[in-house]
Formats: sequence, structure tokens, C-alpha cells
Amino acid sequence: MPILVAVRDLVFRSKIHATAERLGVAIQLAPRGAPLADAARALGPGTVIVDLGEPGILDQIRAAKAAAGAGLHVVGFLGHLETDLARAATEAGVDQVLSRGQFVQRLDALLQG
Repeated sequence: MPILVAVRDLVFRSKIHATAERLGVAIQLAPRGAPLADAARALGPGTVIVDLGEPGILDQIRAAKAAAGAGLHVVGFLGHLETDLARAATEAGVDQVLSRGQFVQRLDALLQG
């Protein structure tokens, strides 16, 4: 399944890219400034990885879920103390909410599907 990465943080972006390269997994980077819904619609069924700390990302996730349909799986990561954001992300349709540490630990498995 295709993987779309909507992460602006350069440290996490490069970590995701390096891991995908090591595993031989193709990823797509979401275009900066373009609506996530457009990129998700073009992706079709697949996985989107998002940084839940990005301003406005929850609204973008709702729109992406509506645009792409049921085949879109959203994985989001955040700071481990951001419990209110974790709850709001789940309500917005994020399928898997992970702390940054959990995300890094599970990155190989997430990219391999």
C-alpha cells in the first residue's frame, strides 16, 4: 500500500525517509502548501503519516478522510504529554495515535505495513 508522509519537521522527515530507504519501501512526501485532502485523494487506499503538532492538521485529516474514503489509514504522532490532542486526533479520524517515542520504535513496522 502506498505511504504518504505529511511531516514538516526535518528531523522526523529525514528519519522516515532514511528508514524507508533502508527497508526498500517507497514513500511519497505530501506537497508543502497543498491540501492534505488532495494528496490523500491522489494516494487512494494507503497510509498517511502525520505530525499531529502541525497547526490545523486535524481539520486537514478530516478533509482527507472524507476525500479518500475508507481505505485511508492515518497514523499520527505527538508529544507524550499531549493527551487532549490525542483525544481530539482520535475524534478527527486518526486511526493510530502514537507518542513520538512510540512512533520511532515502531517506524519499521509501520512502513512495512
